[in-house]
Amino acid sequence: MTDVARFVQDHPYQLLYALIGLGVLLVINEIRHAAEKAAIRRAFLRPAAPAVAGLPAAVPVAAAPNRSAGTWGGVLLTGLLIGGGLYVLPSLLGQNGQGAAAAPVASALTNGTFRGAGTSPVGSADLTLEVDLLGSPRRVVLVTSLGTFWMRGEVVPESTGTYLSGDLIDANGAAWGTMKAHVTPTRVTGTAGAGPLQWQLDLRR
Repeated sequence: MTDVARFVQDHPYQLLYALIGLGVLLVINEIRHAAEKAAIRRAFLRPAAPAVAGLPAAVPVAAAPNRSAGTWGGVLLTGLLIGGGLYVLPSLLGQNGQGAAAAPVASALTNGTFRGAGTSPVGSADLTLEVDLLGSPRRVVLVTSLGTFWMRGEVVPESTGTYLSGDLIDANGAAWGTMKAHVTPTRVTGTAGAGPLQWQLDLRR
């Protein structure tokens, strides 16, 4: 389950977009069902044809029950369950996962320079991440075409490396964005950026 929590924490906006798309599909489906049920109810509520002599009168048929309230309640419940799963589960797993459940190893903390590309919905950029986790204080610096930013946050040892999570601060001390990255001795993956316009990191030593 740690992998699930890690994926959710690294891709929050992609999951949000997926939820929005799912919600739109559910709403369209429920509207279609409501229209079909309304047509059936109108058909049942039409006045019966007059009885013809010699033929038995038609037996009145009860109108179909209105279940639109139940269907919309199901949509709301589904949305609450999905939202709760995406926001509550990662926070719970974050207390026992993300390296906390993994035994810290001596090689988890490292230092070095990682270079590569960051991709985002608006394009790609060349990025450099300078990591010094063995010094005191620990230092994490992201160099981009927009400037140089320092990470202020958590450094959590994992069984395969180190998990970085925190705010990106510029030279004036203003928060510019966030970073959530997994650092191994040879590679850095994760996200860094502001809001939905975040870079997907693929940096190597």
